[in-house]
Amino acid sequence: MDRQFYIISYDIGDPKRLQRVHKFLKDYGKPVQKSVFECWLTERELESVVSWLADFIKRTEDRVRIYRLCRNCLQNVEFTGPVYFAEEPPEELIL
Repeated sequence: MDRQFYIISYDIGDPKRLQRVHKFLKDYGKPVQKSVFECWLTERELESVVSWLADFIKRTEDRVRIYRLCRNCLQNVEFTGPVYFAEEPPEELIL
């Protein structure tokens, strides 16, 4: 299963929708700031996230951005503060 690294950021107008988006994204990645998640996603997982967000958010009030970073790009990210990335989940074993 090939996973890609994504950064998902959002600005949600309604506090209840904001909390629901945050809770939903916790199933897919790690929150690294209040409205920013780092996620290792398969193509199928990305499609699920995009579909759910498209159905849930209010396009006139909310904004969501999804950035894909290649593995080489991760080496060029600069930090201030504690340095860590969401860890790539281990490959799933099907027996």
